[in-house]
Amino acid sequence: MPVFQSRVITGLASAVAYFILGVILYRRNSFKDSMGRVAAGYILLSILWSAGHAVVVWQGLLPIAPRVGLEIAFALVWGFPALILILTLQFLERPGVRGAGILSALWIGFALLTGFNAFGILDTLIRLRIADTPATALNTVRILGWLTLSISALTLTLTDYLRTKRPLHRNRIMFWLIVLLVTQTGEGLTLIPPVVLDMQQLGLGVRLLGALLLTFVISSYNLPNLRALGRRILATALLTLVSGSLYLGSFLLFQIALSGALGPTLGVIAAVGIALALAVIQQPMLRTIQRLLNRFVYRRQYDPAQALREYSAAISNILDLHLLVNVAIGIISEALEARRGALILITELPDAKVDVRLVKGMGELDVTQFEMALTSPILAEWRAGRQPLTQYDIDILPKYRSASPMERTWLQALDMEVYVPIRSQSILIGVFALGHKASGDPYTSTDCDVLMTLGDQTAVALQNARLVTDLKQANTAIMQLNDELTRTNRRLEKLDQAKTDFISIASHELRTPLTQVRGYADILADAMREGNPSLPQVVQISQGIGRAALRLEEIITAMLDVSQIDSQALAIHHAPLTVAAVLRFASDNYKEAIKTRKQKLMIEGIDDLPPLQGDFQRLCQAFSNVIGNCIKYTPDGGKIAVTGRALRSESSDDATFVEVVIADSGIGIHKEDQELIFEKFYRVGPVELHSTGQTKFKGGGPGLGLPIARGIIQAHGGKIWVESEGQDEQRLPGSKFHILLPAASPGVIAGYNGQAQPVVAPFTSTP
Repeated sequence: MPVFQSRVITGLASAVAYFILGVILYRRNSFKDSMGRVAAGYILLSILWSAGHAVVVWQGLLPIAPRVGLEIAFALVWGFPALILILTLQFLERPGVRGAGILSALWIGFALLTGFNAFGILDTLIRLRIADTPATALNTVRILGWLTLSISALTLTLTDYLRTKRPLHRNRIMFWLIVLLVTQTGEGLTLIPPVVLDMQQLGLGVRLLGALLLTFVISSYNLPNLRALGRRILATALLTLVSGSLYLGSFLLFQIALSGALGPTLGVIAAVGIALALAVIQQPMLRTIQRLLNRFVYRRQYDPAQALREYSAAISNILDLHLLVNVAIGIISEALEARRGALILITELPDAKVDVRLVKGMGELDVTQFEMALTSPILAEWRAGRQPLTQYDIDILPKYRSASPMERTWLQALDMEVYVPIRSQSILIGVFALGHKASGDPYTSTDCDVLMTLGDQTAVALQNARLVTDLKQANTAIMQLNDELTRTNRRLEKLDQAKTDFISIASHELRTPLTQVRGYADILADAMREGNPSLPQVVQISQGIGRAALRLEEIITAMLDVSQIDSQALAIHHAPLTVAAVLRFASDNYKEAIKTRKQKLMIEGIDDLPPLQGDFQRLCQAFSNVIGNCIKYTPDGGKIAVTGRALRSESSDDATFVEVVIADSGIGIHKEDQELIFEKFYRVGPVELHSTGQTKFKGGGPGLGLPIARGIIQAHGGKIWVESEGQDEQRLPGSKFHILLPAASPGVIAGYNGQAQPVVAPFTSTP
């Protein structure tokens, strides 16, 4: 048959085959998605391309027909890589499909403009010595574009293959890589002019094979395992080679034995011996080879029956949930070489959702809890419990596309390969999640059957473990609640006692100055009845009445302040101020007391603190109460140190808070009292030690100073707390009161710094 006739037949046969592939693709895919539609366009253009190759050499047609066929064949071959690139992006589910479409359209447009020599493109290429003739320049442009798009598709596929660790996904990508190599090799062969072989016919056949694989890969989800297929081919080849060598050697020995060199009798005896030796050696040798193949090629290293027996015996008496998961995942991973595993606990919630909680078994897992909708197709498949569900199924099969993006993202973040449902009386209670095997092989049908059996065996043990775990959690919650109630009761008892003590202390605090007022009034009345009192006597009486009235005013003011703080009605008048000025005025009230008690008060590190925005009078009151508390609970000769620092955020150089620490060398505060001292009416120590003196050592008061200080600090957006190792009158561990206040804004600080400020001298008081 002439060569041109065979090319006609090859081209027409390829066109018919492409048409059949299009029909198959339509029946399997129905062109429902964009990838199916692009593939349909690819097949349709392939029909025209093959027909064009046939028309080129078809004798008897009109002269224009071969020229049209040649233009179709050559024009389409340059556009195929663009479609392949788009299909590759869709197949790999990568972004950029629209960009690839635009790039392909620009490339095709540029190729057409080059063909028509628009804008003198061909002339420019010739002047640049890229080609010698217009035809060569056009072919160079087309080949460069074809290579660029083809290599781009190959690079994307190879990158995803190397990056993907999941076996089934790698297998699918490997199929696509083969599709690209075969189709592009076929197209490349059609561009080679025939020298010895008709490369165009060979290229048509190779590309048809690639299109067949493309149709198969696009329309099929469960693709054959290429690694397993390669191993079977290797195993079959090895068995065939060994068997053939054995039979060939036996045949040669038979030939030598029966050649007559040994004589008739010895020849027959030798032949019989060879036959018997062959019969004895053949089966053991083949079994040995099969075992070696199973171990090193098929990598079957576990006995399913033995694994099931060991698993059942190991988990039968385990009631601890975490121990059950560790043992179960450990046995499964040892048998199946899984290097990652967890148990997903399923609990239905009343609001049409399902609580999904992970119990770690092996590997690092960041996700611990999630919620799934009852309508989730993934949950429905787990509930059905027909077979393990793979991550490959979730990513590829269309019926799982309706799952919420959050569910799909969560499952992908787990980096698991297979999910084995655990059901008790047809109710889903959990799911075993296992990662990919260390060997890189996917889970086989035998593995899935074993995993389903293990899931059934786990159901009862998991139910028992969950019941025990729930009981332990309930018991722990009850114990924590009892502890909290005990602590609350103790706190309430102390506060109740504090209120009772307050009545006694407050009555004493009020009665003492009232008694003084009444006493001085009686003295004044007696002096008036006896005659005109002397001036020094009147001055002394008036000063005593003033001091008593001032003390009454302080107590009543403190009570009113506490009432305003409780009702959140404390008035704060904000204005720029400095910490140094506040501390100077707050400490001035205690100069005489510090001198009397022979104590030392040091204020350091506050001159460079940024200004505040607050109520000067209220802040002086708060700091004065804290300093007075430190003086009261510090023995004579002790020290009180006041320091400050600016706290800055990581994102800004501007100060955001100012911290003032007031530390004393006093008796300290018990741990359980460090929160209660900021409650109104609460005071440390027995009420019998009460004293009207504000700065007497351990002298009690109405228990309102620190609560007022906390209320004022919180009203400014700050915080106050105390740190102390405990109370010890011998060791004197001391206390540290931390006061945190927000610094003024940069605008307020700038305006404040622009004003003339009074100089505040450093305060140091020594006995």
